[in-house]
Amino acid sequence: MSTVAAHRVVARGARAWRAERARAHRGAQRAPWVRGARFVAMRAVKDDGRGARETTSASSSSSLSSSNGEMTANEIMDALWADAHPKYLQSDVGDSFCEDVDLADENERRRDATAIASSSSSSSSSSLVHEDDDDFVWRAIREEALRDAAVEPMLSSYLYASILSHETLEQSISFVLANKLADSTLLPTQLMEIFNSVLMAEGEGGRELREALRADILAFKERDPACIGYSHALLLLKGFHALESHRIQHALWTRGQDLMALAMQSRISAVFTLDIHPAARLGKGILIDHGTGVVIGETCVIGDYVSILQGVTLGGTGKATGDRHPKIGPHVLIGAHSTVLGNITIERGSMISAGSLVLKPVPPHTMVAGSPAKVVGKVRNQRPALAMDHHITPMAPTFCADLEAAVRKQVKEENERWRARDESVRSTVLTADEKRRRRRDRR
Repeated sequence: MSTVAAHRVVARGARAWRAERARAHRGAQRAPWVRGARFVAMRAVKDDGRGARETTSASSSSSLSSSNGEMTANEIMDALWADAHPKYLQSDVGDSFCEDVDLADENERRRDATAIASSSSSSSSSSLVHEDDDDFVWRAIREEALRDAAVEPMLSSYLYASILSHETLEQSISFVLANKLADSTLLPTQLMEIFNSVLMAEGEGGRELREALRADILAFKERDPACIGYSHALLLLKGFHALESHRIQHALWTRGQDLMALAMQSRISAVFTLDIHPAARLGKGILIDHGTGVVIGETCVIGDYVSILQGVTLGGTGKATGDRHPKIGPHVLIGAHSTVLGNITIERGSMISAGSLVLKPVPPHTMVAGSPAKVVGKVRNQRPALAMDHHITPMAPTFCADLEAAVRKQVKEENERWRARDESVRSTVLTADEKRRRRRDRR
């Protein structure tokens, strides 16, 4: 399917999405607005006297049975609806809004074509092209969303609302996370405002957060074989959602908004079944595969490009206070249902086997396994978190090979010691025989 056809599918999905939201909102709000209209009508004539108030009350009561009265109530209801809702939710402007969407899509296609033509014909625009290339992740996500909308037209509304209607990756992830974490008290619009304020923040912190967001998407796409596209990580993987939600709550924590950060932690735990303290510091390029049951403590520090599987606990050893959680170096691979307890360091490039209980520091580029965990060998790949290889290959020394080499060395040294002793004894015996022979010769 061509790009133009895909845009048409998305436009149809946008129309359906707008119409459905309008019907849902009007259906849910109609009864309260009718009562509100009667209340407004009563308040409007409050100062006209008792007779006028009775007349208005009677007319509003008869409006439920007479067509003229019902039209008046509907007019008041529509006015209140128009004041309280955005323009795109009003049914009388739905068609014009979809036309605006189509026109905006057409203008965007023309701008893209013009930019491509200018970049291919002139080298002076290399800086603009480089700036576009810097956000190739967002461009790839939009292209995947267009293809998915063409393949699955029923999901076109969902893809339009989540990806194609937004201008930046930050706005898209804010929309996705806000709708997943919202509840009856934390509304999606409120959460989107909070998330956008964090993701669009100026300065070094905001730049690092946006860089980490893109590095995380790349990590999920490259290391998780179940992730078939960048947009699928953005929309479907709860490990990614929990990770980016933590980055936002950590930014709120560092700002001093502790209560909001802890409220977000509670929602993240309830929705995604992960528990990450807002104070935990996570690097970029993190993969939390599946994510169910992952627990990360308050003073935990995780380096860049670390892979964590489901059921991992990075916790303390009890009621100790202060710095009490593990420190994970870069490129570390932590297997499923592993537990790392205490203020210990897992050095860079090491690997923790699935189901291990780690209570002592782990040297770099070393694999540990067991409960309690012991060193079982060296990893073949210097970056196991990127290779996602959980096995010790024959190319890497194993525990048995190390033990056998140590035994052989010890036996060799013992043999050499005995050989030297035998030579000493033999020389001593020869000397005694020589003395006896000489004594006999003198006689």
